[in-house]
Order: sequence, then structure tokens, then C-alpha cells
Amino acid sequence: MTADGKISAVDPKAPRHSDPADQAHLEYQISLADLILIGSGTIRAEGGIFTIRNPELLAARSVRGQPPQPITCVVSRSLDLSPNLPFFQQDIERWIFTTRTGLERSPDATTLQKLANIVELGDTDLNWDRAYTLMLEKGINKVVALGGGSLTAALVQAGRIDDWWLTIWPVIYGGHNVPTPVEGEGFLPAQAPQLHLVETRQIESELFLHYRTLK
Repeated sequence: MTADGKISAVDPKAPRHSDPADQAHLEYQISLADLILIGSGTIRAEGGIFTIRNPELLAARSVRGQPPQPITCVVSRSLDLSPNLPFFQQDIERWIFTTRTGLERSPDATTLQKLANIVELGDTDLNWDRAYTLMLEKGINKVVALGGGSLTAALVQAGRIDDWWLTIWPVIYGGHNVPTPVEGEGFLPAQAPQLHLVETRQIESELFLHYRTLK
């Protein structure tokens, strides 16, 4: 996020400079995952998913018995996803978490079912307990959520985030309606999740923070 707490610019599709240190940090975290969760708004804005390319990280996954890339699961309650997104041509295993209503109303549901493993997790809202039970049954133990803010808020509400990795970019984006790392309805101070700072790392003007959620 930016120094003022934003995760995208006013125009979410506006190009931005990639930072090598941040990209390496992201690639390492992804390399540990069995499955990546990403919100539909993020995948629509970015088109595709970040994949592991570092030979050492790919070799480490092979040693651990993991496939080259984690499963990528897009979370879309409405199943509002275009089959033409570059994401659906990437060489990865794809899942979509959605609802019965989304399946019934999406004009592209039949096509999407040919491109990804679609998992129905409730009538109109996603049942995260069911989602995590399913993932555990499939041998998925480490899940990395890449956002955006609505997905993160849902996972916080469901009590499903153990660790937070925040990169703070030395830039100000501003914007009244620009998303932050956690959206949703928000928390009152008495109910707000409390965090413990595990690690702080600085590379030039960029900060890498690791927090753990206090249970």
C-alpha cells in the first residue's frame, strides 16, 4: 500500500512502476502457497495473476512436492468475469469461488466452467467455513490472499487471516474513493482485530512489515 494507505491509484488500470524488491518479496511469499485467493475486481483490473519465475523458488516447490504454480482461486460472488481475461489463458490451475445466484445469473457460466473449477459456496453469500474445509480436504494448507480490499475484509470477518505482510511504498496516491487494504463495513475499536509486529525490514525508502493476528 502507499504511505497514505491506498492499494491502487484513482484509475486502477493506470500503469505503475514495478519495484524489484517488492516483486521479489511477493514472488517469495507466493512460492510458499498451495493456493492464492484473489478478488474478482483485482483480476479484472490486472488481467492476470503474478506467477513464479525464479528458478530457485521453482526448485524449492518441486522439492516440497508442490506444482510449479499455486492454484489461483478468484473470488466472485456474482461470477462477473469475462472468459476473455488473460488470466484464463495462463498455464495455472484455476478455481472460482462463487454462489448459486452467481452461477444462475452469469451469462458466461457455461464457458467459465470449461476454463476453471467453479465451486459454489452458498446461495447469495460465500460460506468461508465451507471453503476452508474444502481446501483442507484437498490438501491445501497454506493460503495466500492477494486482495483486494473487499476480499481481505471478508477474510478478516471470517477470522481467516493469521499473518499480514504489508509493503509500504514511499508515494502518496490520495483519492476519496480509492481502495485500502481492508474495505467492508469496518470495525469499531472494541472489535477491531489486534496485531503483533513480528518483523520490520527497510530497503531504501520502502518498508516491509510482517504482523501476526492476535487470537
